[in-house]
Amino acid sequence: MSFLASTKPVDSATAAYLTDQIDQARAIYETLFPTQHLRFTFSAGHDPVWSHPAVYEGPHVPRPSDLGPDYLGSVERPGTSPSAPEVTVQLSIPRQPNPAELKHTEAPWHPMRKLSRLFRASPLIYEHVRYRAEMMRKRQADQRDDKNAMPLNPGSPLISSASAPDSDRRPAILVGMHWLEVGGAEKLGFDTVRWALQAGLRVFVVASVPSLQRLADRLPDHPDVTFIRLDRYLPHHLWPRYVEKLALAENIRLVHIHHCVPLYESLPLLRVRLPWIGTIDSTHIIEYANGGYPRTSGVWSSYLDVQHVISQELVNYFCGTFRISADKVLLGRMLDRDTGADATPDLRLKLGQKTLHVTFIGRLHYQKRPVVVVETLRALQAWATKNDVAFSATMVGDGAFEAAVTRLLRRYGLGSAVTRLPGNTDVPALLQRSDLLLLPSNNEGLALVCYEAITHGCIPISTRVGAQSELLPDDLLVPLAPHASVKATVAVVDRMWRDGGFLERQKTLLARAWARLAADPTAEEALMPIYCKAAGTTPKKD
Repeated sequence: MSFLASTKPVDSATAAYLTDQIDQARAIYETLFPTQHLRFTFSAGHDPVWSHPAVYEGPHVPRPSDLGPDYLGSVERPGTSPSAPEVTVQLSIPRQPNPAELKHTEAPWHPMRKLSRLFRASPLIYEHVRYRAEMMRKRQADQRDDKNAMPLNPGSPLISSASAPDSDRRPAILVGMHWLEVGGAEKLGFDTVRWALQAGLRVFVVASVPSLQRLADRLPDHPDVTFIRLDRYLPHHLWPRYVEKLALAENIRLVHIHHCVPLYESLPLLRVRLPWIGTIDSTHIIEYANGGYPRTSGVWSSYLDVQHVISQELVNYFCGTFRISADKVLLGRMLDRDTGADATPDLRLKLGQKTLHVTFIGRLHYQKRPVVVVETLRALQAWATKNDVAFSATMVGDGAFEAAVTRLLRRYGLGSAVTRLPGNTDVPALLQRSDLLLLPSNNEGLALVCYEAITHGCIPISTRVGAQSELLPDDLLVPLAPHASVKATVAVVDRMWRDGGFLERQKTLLARAWARLAADPTAEEALMPIYCKAAGTTPKKD
């Protein structure tokens, strides 16, 4: 039996938590089933993120298993008439997370059991095996014939489509995110919430992946912003029906999708029943195995009004692979005019300097290849020792590889040279005192952290992946293969340190690329007119 389900009195904080969670869950289902007779059965959950909902439309007889040790109680909401159909909703209220779960929800990473001895012998060879497997998946994905847009027939002009009903509510937007955790896509999601609010829209936010949603407190503290916990309480198959009811009740005029699968799956219903609602999505990175969210967006492109992208690579992908009209694909860079996007960056690395501080910033997951980061830091420390350079480094980030990184740093004697910091570190301040940023990622779109590094005078060195070449010159792009990546990174650092002409050329090319990207619209400049049109307001002029 859980503590919540016991007969002992609970403290006021626990009681408040339980009441709040029940209220949130009820609000979701009372919106979804506005006329039905609702019967809620609540139990105390053992999962900190998911309520394991069961929804029965029609009469349902409780079973002994429904009333076990964790049973909390039942609540009814009468229907609008005595003959209203019944709906029973069974929910396990997620327990409050413990301190360890607040830090991590994923299990620590371990090498594949069959290759664990190889990892112990040589982490870099293990990384090479994994790299070869990734490249094989990429080749297989490139050969797949699943990159076609689903057709959407507009219907016969003889049958009129539905029109928007009158509403006394101000226009609203529904923003669907993957989750509210650390990431570039999530950063853009938070930005779009703020921009939509500035445009005059009321904002409803949902997330598709059950999670602690650690960054929910970064949503604007504003009465016009509402975070609805569908990720916790509503099965995905019920999302389309919920979105329809919410849109009608709240006068939603725009849906913006940020890597949110159940909102993509709601698009057919929106097109048929609520065709006046505008639809946008934003995508960032083409995944090796299946194309990732850009492929998903391409498949659903006929159902979208606008497809916002952050790189020219994605413009080419949509227009080439999916043959989408160029006027439907909207390029908006993840640059911020208010933080120096228009200024020429002043990069601080100097010829022959006697100190070198290198930084890595990213979630400690395979995509960022933290093992390759450590191997690169090891090689750079050896280079620095040989050249009488005082070497130091900082690794920022949390994630499944955290324990593995700690063990590797200790194994290589890097503990005193490498500082570890959590993901909520003051990144601008760190970059302001860093010479180089390492980004040996397995894959990227166009990494936001590279923008941030250059803004603060730090030179990025990245693998040649995604759209990184739109920002970084060729000499700062290293091979993806792990051994070659480490070797090439040390070589380019050595050359910039020894060769003044080479160093100045990299700074010049970075400045030119920065200027090219700064000439493109920012994401805010691209999206704000769409938000203002939905809100019925006028975009502000600079």
